[in-house]
Amino acid sequence: MYHGVSVLDFDHSYQWQAFLRHPSVEWIDLADLAGTKRYCAPESLAEIQRRLRWRRARGVTLIGSGNYHYVTYLLLSEIKTPFSLVLFDYHTDMMESCDESLVSCGSWLSKALRELPLLRQAFIIGARPGVAETIPPELKRKVLIFEQAVAEDAGVVIPAFMSRLVTPNVYISIDKDVLDPQEAITDWDQGAMKLTVVVGWIRYIIHHRRLCGADICGEYPVSPVEIYSREGRLIVGKNARANRVLLDVLCGTDTRTLPMSS
Repeated sequence: MYHGVSVLDFDHSYQWQAFLRHPSVEWIDLADLAGTKRYCAPESLAEIQRRLRWRRARGVTLIGSGNYHYVTYLLLSEIKTPFSLVLFDYHTDMMESCDESLVSCGSWLSKALRELPLLRQAFIIGARPGVAETIPPELKRKVLIFEQAVAEDAGVVIPAFMSRLVTPNVYISIDKDVLDPQEAITDWDQGAMKLTVVVGWIRYIIHHRRLCGADICGEYPVSPVEIYSREGRLIVGKNARANRVLLDVLCGTDTRTLPMSS
């Protein structure tokens, strides 16, 4: 079904999405680690990296809540060829960390751009207005932002985006907080992009570049109590549908796309 898909189980946010229990999907238990929510301590980051190293296949990684988006830094560090990052996110994730020893869900992209020489550029698609002003000056030459209102006009914007994409290899990271709440529910403030627009972007990119990896985050961890409520079931249903649609296009089971390269 979804070969090369890994689920990182930090917070049990995928436990109600039954389709992810297919034998082709690999689950990696990380719930026992301390010091991982929002900010990750160095020793926990090293342990996450160790466990990732032993996974069977490298393709699409489901990270869980946006609180753990910093794992993308570890996934990017595995890439051995020059590449560009395309990040669908309502935030830039380029805040300055309050403690240089910690990596956070809000600072990981700055860390990646400074420390990973093979990461040549980053595109942030669907960001909220005004975030360009928050990018550290020394990193601005490596970052291009398409704010949400611009990114929605994909037919016009994508050709301009492709003209700026300098590498043949692309990694795609998706935080579902970029989506309209009618499409997915997260535990962060959200944008208003439609899932079809995001899929259109992805489909175009992987038809014209080699996909060297991808991840999805932005889950809402529904508790065992919430799952019995109408709202809880609605949240799970929306997020499962969004994950299915995104996995279909990233894994090549959407026949209108090219399969992911390995």
